[in-house]
Amino acid sequence: MEHRNSTIVTSTRSLADGADRNIGTVSHEFFHCWNVERIRPQSLEPFNFEDANMSGELWFAEGFTSYYDDLTLTRAGLITQEDYIKGLTGTFNYVWNSPGRQFFNPIEMSYQAPFVDAARSVDDINRDNTFISYYSYGSMLGLALDLSLRMQNLNLDDYMTLVWNTYGKTETYYTIADLQETLKAYAGAEFSDAFFNNYIYKSGMPDFETLFKTVGVQLKQNTEQSAFGLRLKNQVITSNTMVGSGAYKVGLEKGDKLLKIDGVELNETSDLNKILGTVKPNQTVDVVYERFGKQRTVKLTLDADTSYAISSLDDLSEVAKANRDAWLGSK
Repeated sequence: MEHRNSTIVTSTRSLADGADRNIGTVSHEFFHCWNVERIRPQSLEPFNFEDANMSGELWFAEGFTSYYDDLTLTRAGLITQEDYIKGLTGTFNYVWNSPGRQFFNPIEMSYQAPFVDAARSVDDINRDNTFISYYSYGSMLGLALDLSLRMQNLNLDDYMTLVWNTYGKTETYYTIADLQETLKAYAGAEFSDAFFNNYIYKSGMPDFETLFKTVGVQLKQNTEQSAFGLRLKNQVITSNTMVGSGAYKVGLEKGDKLLKIDGVELNETSDLNKILGTVKPNQTVDVVYERFGKQRTVKLTLDADTSYAISSLDDLSEVAKANRDAWLGSK
C-alpha cells in the first residue's frame, strides 16, 4: 500500500525467490509517490474512511502507473526490451478481447473500485463479462497515448511532467477535464479531444497495429485455432462463459462439469488446448456436461481464437530502431 512518503510491500515471496516479481510491485508503488500521492484526483479528497470513495480517474491514477512500472524496469535494464514487448501480450488480450467494453468506458470501470479492489460481493456476479480492471485498461491506454504522442514527436513522459508541474508540484487536485485540458496544452486540441472522446469518454480502442509498427513491434492472430470462450479446471468451468462465444450461446455456465467434447472423454488432467487443436473454428461438436448431477448434451459451434501474439520484428528499420530506443532505452 502506497503512502505519501513511504510504501509497505507485503509478499508471500522472498526476495531470493521472487525478486523479479516483487521488484515490479516496488516499481509500481514507487511511481505512486508522484501519481496518486501528489498528482491526486479531486474525487479522492477528502478521503472518507467510513464510506466508499468513488473515483472516475483510476484508469489514470492506477492504470498509467501500471504502464510505467515495467516500462521503468525496462529502461533501467532489469527487463530486456524483447521480454517487455512479449510481456504486453497478456494485458493486451485481456483488454482487447474483453466484452466489458460493450458496457462501460474507463471512467465507469474506475467507479467500480469499491466492489472489486480487495472487495467481493457475496452474490454471484458476472464481472468476467462486464468489468475490465482499470489497472490493465489504463495501462493499455497509457501505452497507446505514449506511442500516439511519439508519432507527433512528443511523448508521455513530457505530458506526465506537465501534469506534475501543474498539479503534483503545486498540490492542486485534478479532474478528468483537467487532464484533457493539459493534453490540449501539450499536444493540441484536436489530438487531445480525439483521445478523450474516443477512448476515455467512450470505450473505443486505438489502432494498435499502426502504433506498434512505429516501434518495430508486430501483432499476429492465429484465427485458424479454435476457441471455446470458457476457462476450465479439473473439467469444471471456473468462470462465466464469455458473452458472444459459442459456449455462452449454448448456455454453458460456471460450475458445469464437462464430460465429453466431440466424443473425447475428459478427465481432470485433460488438456483443453490439445483437444481444440483437433477441431476447427466454425465446426460444430457435441459437448456432454453435468449440471446439478444431471447429464446434458449441447451442440456447440467453436469460435476462432481472437487472441494476439505480440513480438519484436526481426529486422528493424533505422527509424523503427530509433523510435524503439527512444521509447524503451535508458534515460
